Amino acid sequence: DRDVTGVQTCALPIYRKAVTDGCDFVVGPLGRDQVSALFGQAEVSVPILALNRSAKPAPPGSESFSLAPEDEGVAAANRLLRRHLQRVIVFASRDESATRALAAFREAYAQRGGSIAAEAVVADNGPNFGPLLKDTLAKAGDQYDAVFLALKAPAARLLATQLPTNGYRAVPRIATSLILSGGGNARLDQELDGIEYPDLAWLLHPVNGLPDASTLGSHLPSARGGGARLFAFGADAYRLSA
Repeated sequence: DRDVTGVQTCALPIYRKAVTDGCDFVVGPLGRDQVSALFGQAEVSVPILALNRSAKPAPPGSESFSLAPEDEGVAAANRLLRRHLQRVIVFASRDESATRALAAFREAYAQRGGSIAAEAVVADNGPNFGPLLKDTLAKAGDQYDAVFLALKAPAARLLATQLPTNGYRAVPRIATSLILSGGGNARLDQELDGIEYPDLAWLLHPVNGLPDASTLGSHLPSARGGGARLFAFGADAYRLSA
């Protein structure tokens, strides 16, 4: 993945070698361009479980799954709609993950009767979001049930603390996991208390067939911190391949 110039083609010879060597199933690759390169082949003789999305459809017998921002946008929309929260104010950054999550959120939310009361792009430079918050609230009026955030932690902290002082009611707040980015700080992150975001089940409660996340992390460095999500992703890939 680090060889940018060869990113679209380096997966092909590896896949072909695996086929020649007699493999009957391939897991990967992880890079989005590499997945597209494999899925774009004229013939895929050995099925693939790709670990990212692709602009090209999966060949017959192959599949892909990923930790995609789009899935988080849909999960957030479903969470709001299950709670009958059908008008939302949106704050999002220009980050690619935020943009992708928000596009999926809009589509899923609208399909089931939800509507966006007002929407604003938030710059990460802060620190005073007062004018932006007041302008956004004026557009929404009092017709909103929740707030959706597609922001990294630094901007989310600042914005969350300024919502009440700029006239926002205490409504449910839903975010994407982008809110975990930008440096964790136990003291500062208290400002994010009460904001819900989607996460992997294994990080929240025991999962059959896997050791407890905290226990495993104490023995396996690659399953700690941010690596825990990739570990859970790999465990899912193992189960799906079986």
